Parts: sequence; structure tokens; C-alpha cells
Amino acid sequence: MHSRFNMNRPRHTIAVLFLGAIVVLLPQVRGEIHILGVTTSAGFQPGLPGPGSPATIFCTGLRLGPAGTVTEEGGALPPMLQGITVTFADSFHAPIYGAADLGSYQMVNFQMPWESHAAPITLSQDGESVQIPSDPARWGEFFTGADGFAAAMHAATFSPVTPQDPARPGEWIVLYGSNFGPVEGPPATGMPAPLDRAVMLDPGTPVPWNFAVFQTDGAAGDRALISNFIGLAPGLTGVYQVNVQMPDSIPAGGLKLYVQRSRLCGFFFVPGCGRGEMMDSSTTALVR
Repeated sequence: MHSRFNMNRPRHTIAVLFLGAIVVLLPQVRGEIHILGVTTSAGFQPGLPGPGSPATIFCTGLRLGPAGTVTEEGGALPPMLQGITVTFADSFHAPIYGAADLGSYQMVNFQMPWESHAAPITLSQDGESVQIPSDPARWGEFFTGADGFAAAMHAATFSPVTPQDPARPGEWIVLYGSNFGPVEGPPATGMPAPLDRAVMLDPGTPVPWNFAVFQTDGAAGDRALISNFIGLAPGLTGVYQVNVQMPDSIPAGGLKLYVQRSRLCGFFFVPGCGRGEMMDSSTTALVR
């Protein structure tokens, strides 16, 4: 099985999911920017994601025109939008996916750079600026729809997995996520992943990570599923793709799965790794 499937990616579907968060609505303020929260853009987990992944700022005080994405498919993300910048301490401007005025508050989606840049991070517009919190978010998450199910595609046809066309036992599906970590040969910050080569997760050194997909089934325990690719989704910017084969049976309420990374650093402390077993699990994806 090839590591990538059909290249006609659902770009607009993923972009729309960036706008699916719910936050507490506060009175609208103009002329002075106030931060309401900073989250990941896939699952809106608190904190900033890792390199290359999209992040979302919720705030008040920005002056914006119509909501929407800001680039054509395959284009580079701009470092400024309607006077808005997201700037690191070393003057690096993060690429911006888009910004929206949702009435009582605004949101700005930007990409964390693949390169390392110094904090603090500042949100600015027309001379007004404010620092944003930079606590790290949980590793690994999936894009989901308003119904709580994961954004998924049938690998054979690249049509969406829907209630009318659910995943079938034994078939391959494609899931989309964020914040799964470094990749081998990342694209330039602000640019989509290439179409002509697979960009896989980087296992790292000195002790490589092992990546696996698991099905979780309550009392029945967890069991490994077959996956042939975890890396960047070709043609998308900052979005990861997880290919997974469905098990022989799918529960009536949907299949719950997650990605796990683990490595055994050893009994003694290993520089760049740590000591003992290291393990992270992503958020759970629910597949109908």
C-alpha cells in the first residue's frame, strides 16, 4: 500500500474547521487588544502547538473586514493580514491563515514556524499590541466536525466519511490532525507540504520515537491498528495525515482511535531523551 493516497485534498473542509470553536463571549472592545485565549486550531486545546502546526488566538479589539481564508490553494501564507501580525521576539512574523470577526470577539489563525524562534510572541495591529501566552499544548490531536466525529476520508474514493457513507470494516481511511511533532524535511514555514514526496514524522535522536495507532474499546482494552503513513498531508499547510486500516468490526457508536508515541531511554539518563520510558497519546478520534 502506497504511503499516500489521492492528492485531491479537502483544503476548504479543513480551513472551515478552524472556525469551529466556542468561547465565552465578552463585550466587544475596539482600539485596545485583549486576549481571551490561545489554543490549537484542530481541537482547540489550550496552549500553543508545536512547530509547523496551526494555532488560534481569540481576542477583542481587532478591526477586521469580512471573515475568510486569505490565500489561494497552494499559495504561501502572508506574514501580515489587515495590519495584523503575530511576531516572535527575534522579529520573525508567523504566517497567518486568516482572521475573522465573530461579533463579540475576533479570532486569528497562524502557523507556528518550523524553525525555533524566541518568545515572547506578540499580536499587533496598527500600533496596538499585546503578548500572547506561550504555554505548550498537548501533543497530537485530530480535526473534528461539529458532531464530534473526526474529519475523515475514504482512501479508495477520497470522498468524506459521513453518516450516509460510513467507514467499512477492513477499508483504509485518511484522518487529519495537528501537533504530531517534527517531520523529515519539512516545507518552508508558510508553505504547503509538497505533492511529489511523502513528509513523514521524524523519529528523532538519540533514541527514536515509535509511532503507532490504537483502537480503544473500554473494557476490551486497546489494540494496535495497521497504519502505513503518519506525516504531513500533501498540499495542506501545517496539517498532518494519518492513514489507518479499519478493523474487522466497527462498534455501532463509532470507532475510537488514537496515535501513541513511545521510546525507551534506558535506566541511566540519556541527553536529549531522558530516563526510562517516555510516552504520549494524542486526543481520541471518533470514526463513524
